[in-house]
Amino acid sequence: MNRKDINAIRRRFTPEKNDISVIHGCYVNENREIVSSFAKSPISLPESEAEHYLSLFKKTLGGAQGRNQFSIPVDYNAPSGQLLRRLQQSSLTDDRAVDDLYRTIIDNTEMEGSYLILAMHDVFSIPKKNASVHTDTPDLSDNQFSYILVSICPVKLTKPLLTFFHDDRDFHTVEPDLAVASPALGFMYPEFLDGGADVSAAYYFSKDAENIHADFIDAIFSSSAPETELTTRQTFQDVLADALDTNLTFDVVQTIHDNLVGQMSERKKDAEPLEVSRREISSLLESCDVPKEKLAAFEEEYNRQFGKGRGLAADTVVDQKKFEIEAGENVKISVDPERSDLIEMKKLDGRRAVIVYVEGDVIVNGVEVNI
Repeated sequence: MNRKDINAIRRRFTPEKNDISVIHGCYVNENREIVSSFAKSPISLPESEAEHYLSLFKKTLGGAQGRNQFSIPVDYNAPSGQLLRRLQQSSLTDDRAVDDLYRTIIDNTEMEGSYLILAMHDVFSIPKKNASVHTDTPDLSDNQFSYILVSICPVKLTKPLLTFFHDDRDFHTVEPDLAVASPALGFMYPEFLDGGADVSAAYYFSKDAENIHADFIDAIFSSSAPETELTTRQTFQDVLADALDTNLTFDVVQTIHDNLVGQMSERKKDAEPLEVSRREISSLLESCDVPKEKLAAFEEEYNRQFGKGRGLAADTVVDQKKFEIEAGENVKISVDPERSDLIEMKKLDGRRAVIVYVEGDVIVNGVEVNI
């Protein structure tokens, strides 16, 4: 799903825009035992309670693509795919299918403490792509997008709070109680792609980018876990290091970083993520006077690791929010990602040195100092 499609679904999670038919819930304790389960109609809920559920579902469509959001292939002929189809086509009215979903999640989810499984069904008419933008009412097609969304939310003990009681107009301690936290993982099936349903794929969310729950993905979708942004970045860094060897200098890393961060900064907020090709990266390496044999080695290793012709998301290749230098165990320098030009590396008196050019005041341990 691209950002436009994700936002189209996210906008539905308001009381007046959704057409959610049912919300199922299953509370699981730390021993993987079902404590309680329920099925609710959103219409019957108090407004504040309904908004809490909608907020949890909306957060399951959060995060960044390649880091928290993934498109997972689904074999709808496999048992797991057939279960997803039963859940979606029955609009979550098939109680046995819902119970099978609970048991699959419980048996294949590694999560500390207790948690709440939430599942909802929604359906909406898909606007025609050629609908006039000048009309007050959208031209709706006959096609409807019917989907389920599942959120798995940790249930945590709150801290004791000092709270005002209106009865005696005084403050008293409220004892700890259980509260539902933001989703740790979840999915939507089928995927909403280019304004339609793709039954061969599901949208998947994991709040923890370092642990995307491979066992859960295998059990729910019969699919292997996708490569994450972190593993892709590490692989790209390894490709650079192995291919360039001693030609991997500060100037090379700085040039790649500054070029891609600059391009990403110029893009509109709602634009699709920038993708960079192997050829573009090679061109940047060439501008740093990397020898031709090293360029050839880079291209060969890149093709071996990522595949010939495959581009990479720019925010996977570099971190747009961070530019750090570590020197041994005792030095760590952090710079505004858009101002790496303030850093220079050279040899002084035969020793390697990192030079930081200063603009503005210099403050050391909270004290402004002179240079």
